[in-house]
Amino acid sequence: MTIKSDIEDAIQVHGAWKARFRDFLSGKVGLTIADISLPDACELGVWLNNGARRRLSPENHAQAHALHARFHQVAGEIVQHIKQKEFSAARQSLAPGGDFDRASHEMCAFLRKLVLHERPKADTPKNQGASTAPGHP
Repeated sequence: MTIKSDIEDAIQVHGAWKARFRDFLSGKVGLTIADISLPDACELGVWLNNGARRRLSPENHAQAHALHARFHQVAGEIVQHIKQKEFSAARQSLAPGGDFDRASHEMCAFLRKLVLHERPKADTPKNQGASTAPGHP
């Protein structure tokens, strides 16, 4: 896999979380804070802690890691709001321009920028096997 395909997979999977939150709000699915708030537990987090360390510059890796952590922090807050029946706060975060929307857009925009500008060490045959496609359960 290339860094481009790894990042595009991560963007697609992270984008699906908004729909999962809406399903959670409507009672269609169950989520726990543990499912959501641990950035190292998802596939993108695993990739950032492993393959991305070898593939990205230290600065870009640190920024991607921080934006991903923020995404999970906000996602955990949404689950907490829903569990506490603070539905308007959850909806506000999910709304265009809300906390989740901003965290998601910032992370995805940065990851897309990496695809365009990072000259990864990663796309060499030696490092290709070290990557797993990032995403979420």
